[in-house]
Amino acid sequence: MKYWLLLLLGWPLLVEAQHVAPVQLNGTPNWTKPLDIASHTLFYDDLSGLPQPFPVIRRKEFLPFAQKQQTYRKPPQSTVSTIVTWLVVRVQNTSSVQTAETLLDVGGHGQIDLYTEQGIHVQQTGIYFLPYNIEQWRPVRLRVGPLQTTTFFVKITDFVRVVAPIVPMLHTPLSLKLMIADRSHLMRWLFLAMAMIAAGLFIMSLFAATQYYFNRDLVFLYYTIFCFAASFSVVWNMNFALGLGLPLQMHSTNQPFSFIISFFYILFVARFIDLPIHSPKTWTLLRALLIVFAIQEALALYEYANGLMFRVNWVYQGQELPFLVAGIVVFIALLRSKSPFRGYLLVGIICLWLISYFVLFLDVRIMTGNSSILVFARFLPFFFSLGMLFESFFFLLALAYRNRLVEIEKNQMQGRYTQQLEEQLTIRTQEIEAKNQLLEDRRIQQLQTEFEHKLADTEMTALRAQMNPHFIFNCLNSIKLYTLQNDTDKASDYLTKFSRLIRLVLENSRADRISLQNELEALQLYSDLEAMRFKQKVRVSIRVDPNIDQQEATIPPLLLQPYVENAIWHGLMHKMEGGTVTVEVTQPTDTYLHVEVTDDGVGRARASELKSKSAGNQKSFGMQVTADRIRMINELYNTQTQAQIFDLIAPDGEPLGTKVVLEIPV
Repeated sequence: MKYWLLLLLGWPLLVEAQHVAPVQLNGTPNWTKPLDIASHTLFYDDLSGLPQPFPVIRRKEFLPFAQKQQTYRKPPQSTVSTIVTWLVVRVQNTSSVQTAETLLDVGGHGQIDLYTEQGIHVQQTGIYFLPYNIEQWRPVRLRVGPLQTTTFFVKITDFVRVVAPIVPMLHTPLSLKLMIADRSHLMRWLFLAMAMIAAGLFIMSLFAATQYYFNRDLVFLYYTIFCFAASFSVVWNMNFALGLGLPLQMHSTNQPFSFIISFFYILFVARFIDLPIHSPKTWTLLRALLIVFAIQEALALYEYANGLMFRVNWVYQGQELPFLVAGIVVFIALLRSKSPFRGYLLVGIICLWLISYFVLFLDVRIMTGNSSILVFARFLPFFFSLGMLFESFFFLLALAYRNRLVEIEKNQMQGRYTQQLEEQLTIRTQEIEAKNQLLEDRRIQQLQTEFEHKLADTEMTALRAQMNPHFIFNCLNSIKLYTLQNDTDKASDYLTKFSRLIRLVLENSRADRISLQNELEALQLYSDLEAMRFKQKVRVSIRVDPNIDQQEATIPPLLLQPYVENAIWHGLMHKMEGGTVTVEVTQPTDTYLHVEVTDDGVGRARASELKSKSAGNQKSFGMQVTADRIRMINELYNTQTQAQIFDLIAPDGEPLGTKVVLEIPV
């Protein structure tokens, strides 16, 4: 108890020994330029890494701010991951009537806390609080009553890897506004340069994404993610340095994108030069580094949301080591590789090292000179972003060269293949021509013999099938005419179809019912023969519902052909230009087929007036036989096969043709 009492009694003496002259204000100032108060400020660096209560901090030895060592490049040496700097500022108000109000700016730092001399927490600000917008940012506000002297304690918290210089300045609202305007004007070229770098990386990622979409090559996918993460990293750095107000502020010592970039960088290069195939040992080492990057990325994401995970600083100071090892391993693998693309990849990596790591490791300090140059020189992410842009560009050139080589190889293969096909086609054509000539000679020799043989068979087949003899004789005469005219192709085609029709009629006549497919095949052959005989004056169209199973559905044989024949002779032959017969088969139910035979001829009335003798014979022979067959089928199988004939008449009374409707049970 006595010890704590002595400390409390001795505290005013300690502060008196450490204090410097206060900043004197006569009420609220109206400066247009800030006031540098470094000479009126004391500081204490807390490198313990542990939370310290305010009474303990008050007892620490504060030193004049002029003794504080600051740099733009290297953070202070510390064994802990967080640096806390305390400032003591005394402000004296000499006005007897007006309260002095001013703004304390110490620079851009993670967290800034203002305490009174009694340890009361007054205000908290800093760039770790979302959103950080340079236009909305406000520094610490100091208030001193009339004829009073007030001591303020300012706690500045920074992560070691992102420590910024502390510059204690007093501002008025006007001077702060002018300072922000000057800073924005000074940073415009840096913003433009970073924006162009981000846009370039993003455009390259879009190009690679389209290539992956069309080619499905993992090289393009890895390159897409690599460039996109690099572009997003540039935007993140712009937001952090320029205060754009995007919700991407830093809450830990890591950028969450650095490890993603390195992860897909390794995958891209390894896939590009087929490293797992040509150098398995090197690929094993790189796979281990991929695992390290994955773990580091997970920790970075955790710390981005929850703050630092480790108190010791060596964990974070050694995070660049995997990057360095991966870069060296990849560089050596490229040097040893025999890939035709390694030149572009090596130039890209060298550009990254020369532009970024040269500035980083040589610690180039540009402390004086043009302000615009100082902005670039003090912003290390600019050099790294520029290096990534050049590296990505040369990687893209390597991809383009790779596509070019693939295209050349593809064209060469196609050329060789085409040449082989042409040679084989020439040989095959010669063989076919020789065989065709031999077959043609044999066909001409055998044509007359086959004709005589099939002529005898046809007479017997016509009798058994009860086909119209006029049709058979007309077909035979057509074949004879083609033969006499030496039109062997047409004679052969006609004879082939005719023999097939006769064979089908003979086969079908042996059965009570045949498949719909066989019936329609015979009908099609008959239609083709009539069309050939009348020089295409007759056209027959057969349409079948695709839902009908033509193999399963059965009907009596040779049931449809007489109606088509009747439509041709009674309907179409009386028209100079001929016409069309349409046969349409549907199945409304599972029990019967619906068949319509429609022609666009002269109609039944006009045909009767012409009284063509040949047509009359065909009608009495074909239609009568068919009618008798339908009657016998209905009696024998107790079915209701029906045939109805309708005349088609135009609105003006002119005949349009005839329609026959058949309802055939299946």
